[in-house]
Amino acid sequence: MTVVIVVGALAGLGVLGVIRGLHAPSPSLEALAATLERTVEVEYRPGPGPGGPAAPARPEVADRMGTAVLGRLRDSPLAGHALWSGVLASLAVTGESAEQLATKVVVAGTAGLLGPPVVWVVLYAAGSNVPAGIPIVVGLVAAPLCAGLPILTLSERAKVRRRHFRTVVGSFVDLVVLSLAGGVGIEGALLAASQVSSDWAVDQMGRVLMQARDSGESPWRALGRLGHRFGVTELEELSASLQLAGTEGARIRQSLSARAVSMRRHEQAEAESAANAMTERLFLPGALLLIGFLFFVGYPAFSRILGGF
Repeated sequence: MTVVIVVGALAGLGVLGVIRGLHAPSPSLEALAATLERTVEVEYRPGPGPGGPAAPARPEVADRMGTAVLGRLRDSPLAGHALWSGVLASLAVTGESAEQLATKVVVAGTAGLLGPPVVWVVLYAAGSNVPAGIPIVVGLVAAPLCAGLPILTLSERAKVRRRHFRTVVGSFVDLVVLSLAGGVGIEGALLAASQVSSDWAVDQMGRVLMQARDSGESPWRALGRLGHRFGVTELEELSASLQLAGTEGARIRQSLSARAVSMRRHEQAEAESAANAMTERLFLPGALLLIGFLFFVGYPAFSRILGGF
């Protein structure tokens, strides 16, 4: 009787979730405008690159469920929180849409919630006497943990992409300085530096610079907006320096040279810090290996000594 009740409850929850996802509420005009804006920006998203593989095709039902959850989240007070802004920046730099993330969160959370009861049903059918309260408690604990895994994975991917973007920005600044030394104007130097490489980060800067040139917008404002959308502070600082040169006539060449040197030193310090952290993490395995080797070498002699008494 208990098995029938549990299976019926799980089936009812599944049917209710599918119906809820298929019959999503009608979007507002603000939501339609945001969707249109994201559609226009699709061509400016980073393509598959380091840490950002192309997302596989998703089922239509899961896609609708993720879209419904995302619509509810955008209307909630959490939409103005700094955590939500960080997630949006991570989505932008990895090229993943918010609907894809919402779908992954819904699927992972549902799997964490329903997985333990399903395992309990299988064990109960096999003759195990596990109490029914244990899978319920485990499911309630596992659901938020599993739902947070896609967000953590997204954060790690975004961290790798931002690190790569900072490295590219340093090289980009060096190329701009070289163009300025050759007598090219600031806007021409920016465009020339953005056409040198086919890397996805350089391609993103080149796209926004070309768009700014066609729309009459200043290139430094376009770069600053890109840095804010991707969460790359170095690009925002570069935008501030370029704006100072474009509006106040500052000596931009010396300023950019100093900024490029500073970025390279910061990059070197981060690499050394990562290497030191890796060395410290390898100390324990090395010590355990040494202890095992000493035990392996000294055990025959120690055994002979004990056998002589």
